[in-house]
Amino acid sequence: MNIPNRHDSPPVRPVKIQSLQREHELLSMPEPLEAEVSMDEVSAAGKKDHVFVSYWRKAGGGSLSVSIALHVALLVAAYFIVDTISPPEAKVDFVPGGGSKAAAQASQERTHQVQQKKFNKMQQSMPMKRIVVESSSATISLPDLPLEDIDLPDTSSMMGGAMGGGGFGSAGVGLGSGNGIGSGAMKGFAGMTFFGKIGGDGIPGSFYDLKQDRKRQPLTYGRGNQAETFREYAGHINKVAARRFGASVLDGYYKASQEVNFTYLLVPTDTLATEGPKCFGAEKEVQPSGWFVHYTGNVVAPDNGEWRFVGFFDDLLIVYINGKPVLDGSWNPMVERSGRNGDVDDIRQEFRGPSIAGDRTAYVGRWIKFSGSTRIDIVVGETPGGKVGGLLMVEKKGATYERRADGTPILPLFSAVALDAGEKKGLMENAFAKRVQVDPNMPVFEVKKSVFR
Repeated sequence: MNIPNRHDSPPVRPVKIQSLQREHELLSMPEPLEAEVSMDEVSAAGKKDHVFVSYWRKAGGGSLSVSIALHVALLVAAYFIVDTISPPEAKVDFVPGGGSKAAAQASQERTHQVQQKKFNKMQQSMPMKRIVVESSSATISLPDLPLEDIDLPDTSSMMGGAMGGGGFGSAGVGLGSGNGIGSGAMKGFAGMTFFGKIGGDGIPGSFYDLKQDRKRQPLTYGRGNQAETFREYAGHINKVAARRFGASVLDGYYKASQEVNFTYLLVPTDTLATEGPKCFGAEKEVQPSGWFVHYTGNVVAPDNGEWRFVGFFDDLLIVYINGKPVLDGSWNPMVERSGRNGDVDDIRQEFRGPSIAGDRTAYVGRWIKFSGSTRIDIVVGETPGGKVGGLLMVEKKGATYERRADGTPILPLFSAVALDAGEKKGLMENAFAKRVQVDPNMPVFEVKKSVFR
């Protein structure tokens, strides 16, 4: 008798029953019967599913397994995609040689040997010639004059006074506090240095060294005597000015990482040249010779009238308006004069007035009519090292000023920032300002900030 299989498996060989009674017992059992099955028949019919697998399939486990596997695959793929497109963490490159002035003041002060500026003071100055600039990018070069015609500054004749080597003011301050100006923070002049203010407003200024490039590799500068080096220095200044102080030419020189903002220029002429690199945090990288500071920005005059610049600086002071020189107040003339254009021979006229350095007084530039935002470039610097100093004033055409005994007007400093009452009082109390006499009513040439800075 054949026994039906409860799992609908393929039929198996019938089992022989010994008696009808036994058959009846078997048919009445609720559980599946055991049967004798050969291995060949099992192979032919297929293996029975495991009980767990059978229930898993009945419960829909197959579809769930596929869903879980699909989600895991999506998560793995998403991880690798995110990991691939995520930007790498930016690296921070700390540049040496910068830092704040407070940090610079905290470093150990070093003494410097002061190089003598004078060989023999000549009696004849460089003759005045005219200058012409045919275009905004015209090349400017110095006239080929004998070296003996260059007048070298006499450091021994510079005025002394109560000013300290590192600052000046009524308290005779150096690098500490007092009612004056120095390379550190002064009372009423937080962050002020000889060459500008660290932070705040003003015309941005950068420091450059002609003796080395951006990678601090030495340049062929200053290999001759002092007179030859002066001419070489002037050649570099005229080269960068002819290219309107573009990055392509300035990138050839070492640049200090710290900048300052021009507020006004008033530096006593017995100041050590070491203050130049020190004010820009570069005293460890730059020897105090063959350097210059370049300020540039767009300014708006207090009114659209005519103005002219008046000033002097040992060794370099040139003011450019829209790329053209309007004042050369350097120790020796720095700008070429060709005489081909009669309206440009007035950028270096004698001002007279009080002595600033030795027998040197200030020089007067030509009149300029300001109208709206105007580009200005100012360069000051030092050639052989030793001492530096000078000032930059401004005069309004038709304005009324107090007069000195010699008839020269007492002019205000050229300023890019309005001073408060305390700052103005401190400025007027320093010894150098009293010596040269400046008008405390300073007109402010407002700086127009660029969105690219």
